[in-house]
Amino acid sequence: MDIRKAFEQGAFLEVADAAPDAPSPEDQLMVGISLFKVGRETDAMAVLRTLAGRVSDLARAYYYMALIHRGRGENEAAKSCINRYLSFYPDDDEALDLFAEEEKDGEAAPLMSEASPELAKIYADQGHYGQALKIYSRLLKNSDPEPQMRREAQRVQTLYLIKTLEGWLERTRK
Repeated sequence: MDIRKAFEQGAFLEVADAAPDAPSPEDQLMVGISLFKVGRETDAMAVLRTLAGRVSDLARAYYYMALIHRGRGENEAAKSCINRYLSFYPDDDEALDLFAEEEKDGEAAPLMSEASPELAKIYADQGHYGQALKIYSRLLKNSDPEPQMRREAQRVQTLYLIKTLEGWLERTRK
């Protein structure tokens, strides 16, 4: 069975039944989506959780691509790769430290030497609102922020408060 063709035609039941025959991650993704669309959420979650784990593992490639780009002096490409890596591993202190240090010979500029709106956004996207707020606080103190950055900081602050209150409610229910 051609899983992609069946998926594109909307034959979600056929695709869902083809779960064991899905050889590639792309096919497995289509199976997971199809399982969800036909109401088999538990099966869909199992397939999608497995895929998400693989994606997270494979995201380590971005770290090594950043090292290669940095070694070649391609700092913008290295920044892009490390930002993608950090969206999967925001607490990887080694990656943050590696790019925060200036090289001894002074040739390569550090990639993550300062707090940036991009880094704050990565933390916020991963649900690490406290860290994102610390970064936004530093940015707002040290510069004349753009209105968009101020709005994003307020949005993250609201999400932080909601998360804190939800945690408090959960603890009071127990």
